[in-house]
Amino acid sequence: MMKKQYRISMALALCGLMLMLLAGHIEQPRSAAASASLLIAGNGEAALYAGIQPPAGQPTRFGRDALYQGLLLFVSREHPLPADLPPQQSRDVRSLVGRYIPAGEHVSLSEETIYALCDLAQENPLPETWIVEGMRSPLEQQAMQRETFKLYQASMPVTEALALAAENVPDSGRSEHQLATAFDVQLNGRHAWSASDPMAHTQDGRWLLENAWRYGFIRRYPPDKSQITGIQNETMHWRYVGKSHAEAMRLSGLCLEEYLELLHAQGTLCLVDGEGRETWLLCRPCGPEGADFDVPEGWRAEASADNLGFAVCALTRD
Repeated sequence: MMKKQYRISMALALCGLMLMLLAGHIEQPRSAAASASLLIAGNGEAALYAGIQPPAGQPTRFGRDALYQGLLLFVSREHPLPADLPPQQSRDVRSLVGRYIPAGEHVSLSEETIYALCDLAQENPLPETWIVEGMRSPLEQQAMQRETFKLYQASMPVTEALALAAENVPDSGRSEHQLATAFDVQLNGRHAWSASDPMAHTQDGRWLLENAWRYGFIRRYPPDKSQITGIQNETMHWRYVGKSHAEAMRLSGLCLEEYLELLHAQGTLCLVDGEGRETWLLCRPCGPEGADFDVPEGWRAEASADNLGFAVCALTRD
């Protein structure tokens, strides 16, 4: 269950958005489906609604293994990945698209993540940004924790070194780097590491903060959300969640924890762009066999477990 402060933070954010709407500060696009609904967030180019019935469709089962290859898995020390599932599928970035994406050696990500990075770089090359950490296998995560422990052991007692290594490098299955969609970036331009947000101090970093969501990427641990995420030193950590979820989080100002809490509470969200096109974001309980979603004819479904007992499906028209 999400921590109490997540719910409090989300409630405050929603109250602020509703006050802005009542004051006339948000002008949102509308669609036929959104005519009698609750506006979650809007900026004149897109809007996110709740309280709408999704279109009827054919019941479709998404199996558990497939759902755990999805884009919205929540991973933390308290919510490790199930040990009985196979690792997510990934490819080496350099060997696949080394000419297009500046990446370190042996950086592994899902093909969908890699090609989204290619789309991003094609629109705006990032000459001073490198992908330096991607997916790690359980063995690689354990090896990294051991190396970190050895580093700390040289200057502190063994018990303290063990505790600090476990804090900075989570056990296997408890780190986002067990996902094929998570990666760290390195900024090679001039920047101020002493600043609270180094990414805001390079041209590439500022562009990513403003535009990465358009390609399906989120900064997973924003500095201003550290009380919610519990993470303070991962400002360079990014993640691919798909365009629909990235836009919904950007529009609402929610981090992943808050976004999943909103989906759990509402069950159905509707994202409407400026031309009235709808994307449906559905959340349903996920059982041992998977989860069922109604998929209308002519719509494309992308489903993912969230590792919190639910599955989420984004429905977009083909």
